[in-house]
Amino acid sequence: MYRKVAIIGAILVGLHAGEILLFGTSPTGSLIANTLQLIACGLATAMACKASQRGRGLARPFWSVVALGLATWGVANLGWMYYENLLHQTVPPLSIVRILFDTQGVFFAIALFLDKEKDSPRFDVETLLDCVQIAIVFFSGFFGLYYVQVLNGGPTATTDAFMVWSYQVINVSLVVLSAIVALMVRTKRLRALYGGLAAFLAFNAGLAGIADYMQSVHNVQTGTWYDLGWTVPFLACAIWAAWWQEPAQSTQEIAIAKRKSLGALAFRNVMLGVAPLIVLSVVAQLGTEWRRMGSLLLGISVLCYAARLAVSQYREARSAEVVRRDTLAMDSAMDGMAIVSADGKYTYVNEAYAQLIGHPNPKSMIGQYWVEVHSPADVTMAHREIRDQLQRDGRWFGPVTIRRNGVPVPTEISITKLPDGGVVTIGRDVSERHRAERFRQDAETKYQTLIEQVAAISYIAELGMDGQWLYVSPQVETMFGFTADEWLADSRQWTKHIHPEDQKIVEIAEEASKRGERFQAEYRIVRKDGRVIWVSDTAAVVPGSDAHPLMEGIIVDITDKKQLEGQLQQSRRMEAVGRLAGGIAHDFNNLLTIIKGYTELALIRAKGMPELRSDVERIEDASERAAGLVRQLLAFSRRQVMQPKVLDLNGIVVGLDKLLRRLMDEDIEMVTVADDKVGAIKADPGQIEQVIMNLVVNARDAMPNGGRLVVETANVELDASYARDHASVKPGKYVMLAVSDTGIGMSAETVAHIFEPFYTTKENGRGTGLGLSTVYGIVKQSGGYIWVYSELNHGTTFKVYLPRVDEAVESAAAAASKPAAPAKELSGRETILLVEDEPELRELTRNVLATRGYNVIEAMSAEGAERLASDRRDGAKIHLLLTDVIMPGVSGRELAKRVVARQPSVRVLYMSGYTYNVIAENGTLERGVAFLQKPFTPSALVEKVREVLDMVVSGR
Repeated sequence: MYRKVAIIGAILVGLHAGEILLFGTSPTGSLIANTLQLIACGLATAMACKASQRGRGLARPFWSVVALGLATWGVANLGWMYYENLLHQTVPPLSIVRILFDTQGVFFAIALFLDKEKDSPRFDVETLLDCVQIAIVFFSGFFGLYYVQVLNGGPTATTDAFMVWSYQVINVSLVVLSAIVALMVRTKRLRALYGGLAAFLAFNAGLAGIADYMQSVHNVQTGTWYDLGWTVPFLACAIWAAWWQEPAQSTQEIAIAKRKSLGALAFRNVMLGVAPLIVLSVVAQLGTEWRRMGSLLLGISVLCYAARLAVSQYREARSAEVVRRDTLAMDSAMDGMAIVSADGKYTYVNEAYAQLIGHPNPKSMIGQYWVEVHSPADVTMAHREIRDQLQRDGRWFGPVTIRRNGVPVPTEISITKLPDGGVVTIGRDVSERHRAERFRQDAETKYQTLIEQVAAISYIAELGMDGQWLYVSPQVETMFGFTADEWLADSRQWTKHIHPEDQKIVEIAEEASKRGERFQAEYRIVRKDGRVIWVSDTAAVVPGSDAHPLMEGIIVDITDKKQLEGQLQQSRRMEAVGRLAGGIAHDFNNLLTIIKGYTELALIRAKGMPELRSDVERIEDASERAAGLVRQLLAFSRRQVMQPKVLDLNGIVVGLDKLLRRLMDEDIEMVTVADDKVGAIKADPGQIEQVIMNLVVNARDAMPNGGRLVVETANVELDASYARDHASVKPGKYVMLAVSDTGIGMSAETVAHIFEPFYTTKENGRGTGLGLSTVYGIVKQSGGYIWVYSELNHGTTFKVYLPRVDEAVESAAAAASKPAAPAKELSGRETILLVEDEPELRELTRNVLATRGYNVIEAMSAEGAERLASDRRDGAKIHLLLTDVIMPGVSGRELAKRVVARQPSVRVLYMSGYTYNVIAENGTLERGVAFLQKPFTPSALVEKVREVLDMVVSGR
């Protein structure tokens, strides 16, 4: 930029020379010369404004007032052209044009007195007051020394010569002052700025002074070579302003500039204090007629000086207050703070810093060298680790270990280099933080150990079905078969491992978590090896970084729990079906008893009628088959009456072996493996035989293409671990009966329903679906358990566990029943109280017994029977109470107790389709209790009645 300005300046100088040579002092030459001077002044003003825009701090107001001074000269020169080139007359002495020429130096004086310590880019109140003071000094000087003489009629030539010399004295004074300021400023930046101003003012004082002297004193006209005395300084100023650039300034230089030295303060205050004295000296020389004007100027000057002092004192007071507050804050800070000067001495130390390094008194540290206060080890460490980086970067921060009274103390130190070469040190004892950090690390280690040892997967993941997993514990390999790295690498696709049927469950849980609710779901996972397991997934939504929510949760394998729940549900379902089957069997037994009873009576009456007898026999066969189905239902529902004995299971298995082998096809190999040391069990032998028969037949039917069938017995002990995996099992000693085949096997769905009544996988006509349900009921009623293990195309194993007893096995002789009584003994004359709520069955029973000679008294309820027993007169005793067990209201057992209480000699015979623990505990008939199982025939009825009547009544 300055090169272009130099070229323009050369052109202007060339035009000046051409004007002088061509036109000289003619009116045209005078006009051209003044115009060229005005252009040079305008160029200098424009460059100064540009420099003000480029500058920072003090440079901005500096170049602004320089531009104002140049602009003032330009405006004055424009007025001069008006008088000289248009009016063709001399500028009047009191014209505003002369006043502007005379006072334009005030702006350069203002530039000299700008506050270098503040280095502010704005004009504050103090600067404005200084400007007013300087303007008053200039105005009073010119007014008193020149304008008053002109107004009093003094000789113009004398006053013009005096004015020229005064003007030169002012210019020289400005040059001297600017040189002094350039020497006194403490930074290269300001020194260069004021040095340039001193050079310009000196150049301008020399050339412009000569031109002014020749034109004012010797009346040299415009258009001569003296005109360059005005143009050339302006061009030099334009080139200087265009060339000037704000130099880079270090922090140290800024601090030095802002630091107020004693000499600078004295010079500034003296110069500002001299201003009112100058005004006073000028006012003292004025005549009495100008004293009022002089007093006004003096008053304004004194007022400005007083206001300047007041503002300065106010600012100093505020600064002192800020320093006081800052010092108080530093003194009370928890962090240690200290300031070390450039020569290594402490200039400030707070209490925390003194405590940090183990010094008793911070004030005693002031003025001491830091190397004398710290231990030699700390000094060596500082020189080795801190000094080089501090010199290079101006700051250092890091952990160090200092010695406090010889004890190592972990510390964080921050050191910042000050502009004057000193440093500010801030230190903090981090012993507690390190201790807390160790505790936290220990806690994290323990937590990590706990997480890795617990039988659950811990995880942290983003929300959503495709959220990224950020952490997963090592248990993922044990539970899912994937390593932690494998799972995390593909964690956005984790839902592909969820069983397809459970995807919706997880989606619902994920939607709940997005609303901030807890994630809770139970679903199936397909392991890496293809095995399916059940898991329980529970997670809480927590805030993550940048308010990004995360889920922290655990996954627990609940496969065993689900299996137990399935077993429990199946057990409850079987119990419910059993109750239903028992209720049906009870009602159906009443009907079958009626059918069988009248069928037997019809057969007696059909003697001699073969066709009719054949039809009745068919009805009898059907009723027998129906009775068999009912017995199976009762066995399944555990409502069948048992007569348990202490048995040798091997004896029953071996005894059935030949019979069972006859049932096998030729392509089936049957193997019996009986443990010689197998223990005894207590059960109904007939029912155990039925269990073995049903299981073996079922195994045979499962091998249509042949195979191997194994019947096995053994002693086993079911421990607590087995009981945890099988919901209803009680730990203890058992005898196991196992029936295994290598047949077609069953699916898991089939196994879940295998014991339900009427459920069968056989084709139509090959089974009723009651075989396995009967086995289930008998085993359960015997206090045992049955489990099935099966796989498709791999066969099936049924394992029956019956409680082992420490009793002697009963002999076959003891188990033999007594022979039946002769038919002639089946009639009698005794009185029988019959209680049955079913009318048809009650009528049938009464007719059968009446035909045998018995005196039958009927009652349809327990209440009616009790009234009949109470109304009997003395001697009309009741010999037998024949009662149904299950009746509305009072049961048959309760009725028997009440009747026996009145007539102790009464014998009791119960009849029922099932006992339901009314006369038998868990289906086991109590000793001495007579019971007739429905459905029964008339012959079975009269036989049982005669048997009970002939029994000896024990003492009750």
